[in-house]
Amino acid sequence: MTSPADRPAVHVLFGSQTGNAEIIAMDTADAFGAAGLTAKLLAMDEIGCADLVAMTHVVVVSSTYDDGDMPDNAQDLWDELDSDSPDLAHVRFAVLALGDSSYDDFCAAGRHFDERFAELGAHRVLERVDCDLDYEQPSRQWITAVVETFTALGDDATVETRAVDVAPAARDERWTRRTPFLADLTASVRLSGEGSRKAVVHYEVDLADSGIAYEPGDSLGLVPVNPPALVTGVLEALGVGADDATPTGEGSWSEVLTHQRELRLPGRELLAWAAEASADPEVTHLLSTGDREAVDAWLWGRDVLDLVGMVPAGARDAGTVLGLLASIQHRSYSISSAPSSSPGTAELLVSCVGYHRDGRDRVGAGSSTLQSAAPDLTAGGTATVKVAVFLAPNPSFRLPDADRPVIMVGPGVGVAPFRSFLLERAARGTAGRNWLFFGDQHEACDFHYREELEGWTASGLLTELTTAFSRDQDHKVYVQDRLVARGEDVFRWLEDGAHFYVCGDGSQMSHAVEAALVEVVAKHGDRSEAEAWDYVADLKRQRRYSQDVY
Repeated sequence: MTSPADRPAVHVLFGSQTGNAEIIAMDTADAFGAAGLTAKLLAMDEIGCADLVAMTHVVVVSSTYDDGDMPDNAQDLWDELDSDSPDLAHVRFAVLALGDSSYDDFCAAGRHFDERFAELGAHRVLERVDCDLDYEQPSRQWITAVVETFTALGDDATVETRAVDVAPAARDERWTRRTPFLADLTASVRLSGEGSRKAVVHYEVDLADSGIAYEPGDSLGLVPVNPPALVTGVLEALGVGADDATPTGEGSWSEVLTHQRELRLPGRELLAWAAEASADPEVTHLLSTGDREAVDAWLWGRDVLDLVGMVPAGARDAGTVLGLLASIQHRSYSISSAPSSSPGTAELLVSCVGYHRDGRDRVGAGSSTLQSAAPDLTAGGTATVKVAVFLAPNPSFRLPDADRPVIMVGPGVGVAPFRSFLLERAARGTAGRNWLFFGDQHEACDFHYREELEGWTASGLLTELTTAFSRDQDHKVYVQDRLVARGEDVFRWLEDGAHFYVCGDGSQMSHAVEAALVEVVAKHGDRSEAEAWDYVADLKRQRRYSQDVY
């Protein structure tokens, strides 16, 4: 048997949406290095099938995006693997999958890679491990097992698959997406002022005797109810009665479309049906390109009724459409309260979706559910409709030790978890410094939690409050611009051991903030761009760079 130093390199590939899979992949590569094996860490968007064929030892760490989708940086590689058939008979591999069991298609991305590698002839040396939201303990156990397994590999062409004994993290399973807690809303306060283009509302959810115990950084999952107008529109478009029984035997059409199927966020399978049944040239061409971003851009703002409406009435088979509708997705909202001061209440900051398009008023399923449950609260009344909720823990988004400084970047409703952080640090009497970067469109009407934030600045709880109101001047200014402008101080805080947090939009803002931080490190740390990226990667590896993005 060859020594570890003489073994082929282990390629550690990661597909990550929010950064958790990337951090685990970093830890895995480090563990291989500590064991004397050469490990090469690669994001999946850095390679293609030809690169895979050149590898012999492969470890895959992949998260799953939403209900069964590939993370963005893994989609291209998956599409190539799924459509091509490279010979991987010489490859030994192992897979760690991350997911959220509140979705039906739990850990789908990692499972697909695991199964496809085996179909292409690769030898699975370790059984796949599927991790839920509380992934820290099982992922550490898996890392130990995968390093031991690859270290012990001989030179035989075939290997026996090893079972890995990973104890799942203990979770309170009383309240889940399938069995949510029915809670009362006790407060509803609109925070966005006159002149704002958005309706941002602060809600308070009574957790009563549910036993739900959250930590700063956690989210509350909401099982929404589809908007009545949308349900009625889909019923009419399909030509079925509200009280008619569905062909699947799940109940009446009205019940199923209201509570069980996703109508606000149509999937690609329904889009493919609509394109074929309507022979729409634009959508047919769009799907033929395989450009996921372009397809997502086309779907943005459209709902199931839009897609059904593309198809001639005579070609709309209701049973077919029902079979193409995904289960209704829960909506997650970062908790903005602190357990130390509000243990029986979860406070949320929600941007209400509402717009007019193609002759119809559109509303978000989650925000409209909350609004319909609290119509009279602002007038001093009581809520009459309960909301279905469950805890969505986020163990990778936690406060550090009490004396550690924190830098928080939370534009818009992304400020929510940082209010929780600050409330908790105030309750604990924590000595660590706190710096918040907050941004939105207009200071006069979009400065959420302004009185609290300015009060905390005056008291010293908030060491620094840096704001960016993009439309209050001729040129737009964002939080990432403020980050660069205060770069010298930001870098000093990082050198002092600060933890860096980002919450909010994951499509553009989070990437812009990361690039801005790299710019800060390069300039004020006297590093090259490559060295600055390595510095930020080290922050992630040390769990000092955390994201909660959507």
